[in-house]
Amino acid sequence: MMKTIHSAWQQKKWKMILAASILTAGTAPALLSPHVVEAATNHKPTAYINNIPASYDVVIRQGVTYVALTELQFLGNYTFGYNNKTKEISIQTDRDKYILAPNTKTITKNGQTATLTAAPILVNGKAMLPLRAIGDAFGAQVSWNQAAKEAYIYQTDTALVKAYNGNDLVAAREAAIHLPRFSKLGQPRLELREERGDVDSTTTYIFEQGKKDRFFINKNNDLISYYEVKNGQALLKWQANIGNGSGTLGDLFFVKTKPYAEAGTRPSLAGKTIVSFQYSLMAEETSYTVTNKAGSVAEGAAVPSKGSIFVNAPDEK
Repeated sequence: MMKTIHSAWQQKKWKMILAASILTAGTAPALLSPHVVEAATNHKPTAYINNIPASYDVVIRQGVTYVALTELQFLGNYTFGYNNKTKEISIQTDRDKYILAPNTKTITKNGQTATLTAAPILVNGKAMLPLRAIGDAFGAQVSWNQAAKEAYIYQTDTALVKAYNGNDLVAAREAAIHLPRFSKLGQPRLELREERGDVDSTTTYIFEQGKKDRFFINKNNDLISYYEVKNGQALLKWQANIGNGSGTLGDLFFVKTKPYAEAGTRPSLAGKTIVSFQYSLMAEETSYTVTNKAGSVAEGAAVPSKGSIFVNAPDEK
């Protein structure tokens, strides 16, 4: 079985959200969706830090994108402070200490000063850091997606890349869902229509039989997202909100209802077989089902390695 390759914060996040079920299978070449529903024009900008949504809104001032200082917690074991008397912001990592201040481009790292491309600001009493400065100062990779109104802050995990490129399909799938994710929808992404608590929430992953480079994520049987993995990144190509009434969604045979809204280019599962994996937090095991358009082919259950979701499905060819 696969060894745990998540960082500590990833493991903690999964313990919180793996409440009920998880499904896995994949896709065929993409076909143009017959209809696309545009996202609301008042969609607020957001940020994703190592794939975790930011807790606070992104702020854009004079063409500069800012994220809250405390979002850096998802980059590592950072602690933060603000001295109201000196107006200084302090950031402590395992090895380094940074001092900076609102409205000044000067930053001090372990006593050595440097100049940022833009100064931090205060918004409603919260320290906000310019996106580019995070990359320059903290060794993270950053980018801004204007069409999706999303900022991405991430660090490449060499262990994930190695696992994805290896010959172990279970480990590769586990790595695939944790690679840095970026939207290619050309618009703000769709959202869950109804949030659920951790106990009631379900997450579904779908891979094509024997494949690792394309997958769906189905949240609460409400929002389905489709990703393609390229160059160590998972690219969001399509989404759909699905309804409650019976129906079909093209040849995506695992969807048994009509879409409420779609965005991007719908993929195809025509003639494909999928493998679904359902993780039970209570039983601490993963059940799997091999399925095609005609129905179930085989099923079973196994205990995944600690911190993981997927298991080997012996009936998967």
